[in-house]
Amino acid sequence: MKFLRSLLPLLVIGLLCAVAVAPLLQGDSPCTHDGAFHYYRVAAMRHALRDGLLFTRYLPDLAFGYGYPFFNYRAALSYYLALVLHLGGLALPVALDLVYVLSIVGSAIAAYLLARDLFGPRAGLVAAVAYAYAPYQFLNALLRANAPESLALPLLPLILWAFRRLALTGRRRWFLVSVVSLAALYLTHNISSLLFTPFLLAYLATLWLVYRREGHWTATGGAFVLALGLAAFFLGPALLEQEYAQLHMSRVTRNNDFHYNFLSLTEILSPPQPVDTSLLNPPMCVHLGFVQAVLGGLGTVVGLIRWRGPDHRERRATVIFLALATIGLLWMSTDASLWLWEVVPLLPFVQFPWRLVGRAILPLSLLAGATFSCL
Repeated sequence: MKFLRSLLPLLVIGLLCAVAVAPLLQGDSPCTHDGAFHYYRVAAMRHALRDGLLFTRYLPDLAFGYGYPFFNYRAALSYYLALVLHLGGLALPVALDLVYVLSIVGSAIAAYLLARDLFGPRAGLVAAVAYAYAPYQFLNALLRANAPESLALPLLPLILWAFRRLALTGRRRWFLVSVVSLAALYLTHNISSLLFTPFLLAYLATLWLVYRREGHWTATGGAFVLALGLAAFFLGPALLEQEYAQLHMSRVTRNNDFHYNFLSLTEILSPPQPVDTSLLNPPMCVHLGFVQAVLGGLGTVVGLIRWRGPDHRERRATVIFLALATIGLLWMSTDASLWLWEVVPLLPFVQFPWRLVGRAILPLSLLAGATFSCL
């Protein structure tokens, strides 16, 4: 009975996500920017698997049959998920659509688990809906068709949830979950790994300031290092063999140059527009989410006012961290941060500063949940 009761919030979250995933359950794939590329890559992986190659950096069927070292520089996990669904009997378009469905629902569940631990179950439900219905989720699924980035979004709150529990309890199961989830992120989306690693380290530093004497920091550091080790077979070549590939070609065009992809605050905070999934190359607008922004601001103010004293050290520190992280990520998506983009190594490979709006939605959704925890 207790087990079934614990599953009830997850079932409620699944139902609340029904509207969000409805366009992806109609059997037809929407017209997207990169959707066709995923068909070719999964089909090439299927052919390689039939030839006995479970994992190969070099897909021999790509580039007009000359082959292409795609997985030497691009993470493969999201494509393996689509491949497993496809080999299970689903048509390739349905399998790829299901990857986005699982990403959106998984984002809600992972955000619920994290916000529940931080601010309580009511906050968890609100944060789950806020994160799943963020405009950036639909931008990835219905317009850009960026399957690796979509699958990375649920991993971000899952990693924070697992590492927090590991730091506070030191239990083996949370060590395992921390290692596997972080390694999965490194093997899912390169740019998300690059952007999230500093965020994770900053969050762990915040926890250390609160629990520096009680926390299990050796185990936490070990989990982080082990996750890097598990993903080293991919991260090593991607980082150490840059001089042997023309990676600069990925950002020489105006469309992929970070100088031309900053946003204004007006664009970020404007209301989202309906998406017409039948259009070919529709105009792309990146929004934060008006409701998420309002509730996140309220959660910051209410949390700082209510959570005072030694009994609320972690909650207060977390609210401050989340608020600063949201502001910092949004600032990096505007041209005010241009000098930083030109100085920090590897940051130009992010290509699109507006990606940081998609990263800001996680701390903002958690703050939105904090609003209802205080009521």
